[in-house]
Amino acid sequence: MDDDTLAGYARSFRGKLYLRAADRDIPLRLSRSDDKFTWGITPEDDWLQAGGRQDSPLMSFHYDSHSDDRLHYHISIPGSPTTKRLGVSRNGYLGFYWRAEVTNFWKIEPLQLTDEGLVCHLRDHRGYRVGILEDDPHKSGDWVAFLNVEEGEESTFLLRQTG
Repeated sequence: MDDDTLAGYARSFRGKLYLRAADRDIPLRLSRSDDKFTWGITPEDDWLQAGGRQDSPLMSFHYDSHSDDRLHYHISIPGSPTTKRLGVSRNGYLGFYWRAEVTNFWKIEPLQLTDEGLVCHLRDHRGYRVGILEDDPHKSGDWVAFLNVEEGEESTFLLRQTG
Protein backbone atom coordinates (compact mmCIF):
# COMPACT_ATOMS: atom_id res chain seq x y z
CA MET A 1 0.00 0.00 0.00
CA ASP A 2 1.43 3.39 -0.92
CA ASP A 3 2.30 6.11 1.60
CA ASP A 4 -0.37 8.56 0.32
CA THR A 5 -3.13 6.03 0.92
CA LEU A 6 -1.81 5.23 4.40
CA ALA A 7 -1.47 8.92 5.27
CA GLY A 8 -5.01 9.70 4.13
CA TYR A 9 -6.90 6.59 5.21
CA ALA A 10 -5.08 4.79 8.07
CA ARG A 11 -7.19 6.66 10.64
CA SER A 12 -10.80 7.06 11.72
CA PHE A 13 -13.06 9.37 9.71
CA ARG A 14 -16.58 9.85 8.39
CA GLY A 15 -17.34 9.18 4.77
CA LYS A 16 -19.69 7.82 2.14
CA LEU A 17 -19.44 4.73 -0.06
CA TYR A 18 -20.64 4.55 -3.66
CA LEU A 19 -20.88 1.62 -6.05
CA ARG A 20 -18.42 2.42 -8.83
CA ALA A 21 -19.99 1.95 -12.27
CA ALA A 22 -18.49 2.62 -15.69
CA ASP A 23 -20.45 5.82 -16.25
CA ARG A 24 -21.18 7.05 -12.71
CA ASP A 25 -20.97 6.46 -8.98
CA ILE A 26 -24.19 4.93 -7.65
CA PRO A 27 -25.20 5.91 -4.11
CA LEU A 28 -25.79 3.31 -1.44
CA ARG A 29 -29.05 3.27 0.51
CA LEU A 30 -30.66 1.62 3.49
CA SER A 31 -33.67 -0.58 2.75
CA ARG A 32 -37.08 0.18 4.20
CA SER A 33 -39.67 -2.40 5.17
CA ASP A 34 -42.07 -1.02 2.55
CA ASP A 35 -39.60 -1.38 -0.36
CA LYS A 36 -41.21 -4.54 -1.75
CA PHE A 37 -44.68 -5.11 -3.10
CA THR A 38 -44.86 -8.40 -1.18
CA TRP A 39 -42.16 -10.49 0.47
CA GLY A 40 -44.27 -13.13 2.19
CA ILE A 41 -42.76 -11.90 5.46
CA THR A 42 -42.22 -8.34 6.60
CA PRO A 43 -38.66 -7.32 5.75
CA GLU A 44 -36.61 -5.29 8.16
CA ASP A 45 -35.06 -1.89 7.63
CA ASP A 46 -31.39 -1.09 7.07
CA TRP A 47 -30.14 -3.70 4.62
CA LEU A 48 -27.35 -1.97 2.69
CA GLN A 49 -28.21 -1.62 -0.99
CA ALA A 50 -26.97 0.26 -4.04
CA GLY A 51 -29.29 2.49 -6.04
CA GLY A 52 -32.10 4.91 -5.47
CA ARG A 53 -32.24 8.67 -5.78
CA GLN A 54 -30.74 9.95 -2.53
CA ASP A 55 -27.10 10.38 -1.61
CA SER A 56 -25.28 7.63 0.28
CA PRO A 57 -25.71 7.64 4.06
CA LEU A 58 -22.94 9.10 6.18
CA MET A 59 -20.89 6.35 7.81
CA SER A 60 -18.21 6.31 10.48
CA PHE A 61 -15.08 4.36 9.58
CA HIS A 62 -13.41 3.44 12.88
CA TYR A 63 -9.82 2.52 12.05
CA ASP A 64 -8.66 -0.78 13.53
CA SER A 65 -5.42 -1.73 11.77
CA HIS A 66 -3.93 -2.46 8.36
CA SER A 67 -1.98 -5.14 6.50
CA ASP A 68 0.26 -4.77 3.45
CA ASP A 69 -2.74 -4.37 1.13
CA ARG A 70 -5.84 -3.80 3.31
CA LEU A 71 -7.18 -1.17 5.71
CA HIS A 72 -9.35 -2.55 8.53
CA TYR A 73 -12.36 -0.63 9.88
CA HIS A 74 -15.46 -1.06 12.00
CA ILE A 75 -18.19 0.68 9.99
CA SER A 76 -21.24 2.24 11.59
CA ILE A 77 -23.96 4.78 11.06
CA PRO A 78 -23.73 7.40 13.76
CA GLY A 79 -26.97 8.03 15.56
CA SER A 80 -28.69 8.66 18.76
CA PRO A 81 -29.38 6.93 21.01
CA THR A 82 -27.85 3.84 19.37
CA THR A 83 -25.13 3.40 16.77
CA LYS A 84 -25.86 0.85 14.05
CA ARG A 85 -22.91 -1.32 12.99
CA LEU A 86 -22.38 -2.89 9.58
CA GLY A 87 -22.55 -6.67 9.73
CA VAL A 88 -23.38 -9.70 7.58
CA SER A 89 -26.51 -11.83 7.83
CA ARG A 90 -26.36 -15.63 7.92
CA ASN A 91 -26.91 -15.69 4.14
CA GLY A 92 -24.29 -13.05 3.32
CA TYR A 93 -26.31 -9.82 3.05
CA LEU A 94 -24.87 -6.59 4.40
CA GLY A 95 -26.97 -4.70 6.90
CA PHE A 96 -26.72 -2.30 9.81
CA TYR A 97 -27.47 -3.84 13.19
CA TRP A 98 -28.19 -2.11 16.47
CA ARG A 99 -29.39 -5.05 18.53
CA ALA A 100 -26.88 -7.74 17.55
CA GLU A 101 -23.28 -7.29 18.56
CA VAL A 102 -21.05 -6.83 15.52
CA THR A 103 -17.37 -7.36 16.35
CA ASN A 104 -15.71 -8.19 13.02
CA PHE A 105 -13.92 -5.49 11.07
CA TRP A 106 -14.29 -4.74 7.36
CA LYS A 107 -11.39 -4.69 4.92
CA ILE A 108 -10.90 -1.91 2.40
CA GLU A 109 -8.63 -3.02 -0.45
CA PRO A 110 -7.26 0.17 -2.06
CA LEU A 111 -7.11 0.06 -5.86
CA GLN A 112 -6.52 3.70 -6.80
CA LEU A 113 -6.34 7.02 -4.96
CA THR A 114 -8.12 9.70 -7.02
CA ASP A 115 -9.24 13.30 -6.57
CA GLU A 116 -12.74 11.92 -5.84
CA GLY A 117 -11.61 9.51 -3.14
CA LEU A 118 -10.34 5.96 -2.78
CA VAL A 119 -11.42 3.42 -5.40
CA CYS A 120 -11.48 0.10 -3.58
CA HIS A 121 -12.95 -3.33 -3.02
CA LEU A 122 -14.95 -3.86 0.15
CA ARG A 123 -14.31 -7.19 1.87
CA ASP A 124 -15.64 -8.85 4.99
CA HIS A 125 -13.30 -10.00 7.79
CA ARG A 126 -12.71 -13.30 5.95
CA GLY A 127 -11.60 -11.47 2.81
CA TYR A 128 -14.73 -12.18 0.73
CA ARG A 129 -15.45 -9.38 -1.75
CA VAL A 130 -18.78 -7.61 -1.66
CA GLY A 131 -20.93 -8.17 -4.74
CA ILE A 132 -24.32 -6.99 -5.93
CA LEU A 133 -27.61 -8.87 -6.48
CA GLU A 134 -30.26 -6.90 -8.34
CA ASP A 135 -33.50 -6.36 -6.41
CA ASP A 136 -35.98 -6.73 -9.25
CA PRO A 137 -38.63 -5.47 -9.29
CA HIS A 138 -38.09 -2.70 -6.77
CA LYS A 139 -41.22 -0.85 -5.69
CA SER A 140 -39.65 2.55 -6.44
CA GLY A 141 -39.04 1.66 -10.10
CA ASP A 142 -35.37 2.56 -9.62
CA TRP A 143 -32.49 0.17 -10.18
CA VAL A 144 -31.61 -1.25 -6.75
CA ALA A 145 -29.22 -4.04 -5.76
CA PHE A 146 -28.51 -5.81 -2.48
CA LEU A 147 -24.90 -6.13 -1.31
CA ASN A 148 -23.74 -9.66 -0.47
CA VAL A 149 -20.45 -11.42 0.34
CA GLU A 150 -21.61 -14.95 -0.56
CA GLU A 151 -22.87 -14.38 -4.10
CA GLY A 152 -23.46 -11.75 -6.75
CA GLU A 153 -21.39 -9.75 -9.20
CA GLU A 154 -18.19 -8.58 -7.52
CA SER A 155 -18.06 -4.82 -7.42
CA THR A 156 -15.80 -1.83 -6.95
CA PHE A 157 -16.59 1.07 -4.63
CA LEU A 158 -15.59 4.69 -4.16
CA LEU A 159 -14.91 5.82 -0.60
CA ARG A 160 -15.22 9.60 -0.11
CA GLN A 161 -14.14 11.14 3.15
CA THR A 162 -16.36 13.89 4.55
CA GLY A 163 -14.42 14.74 7.68
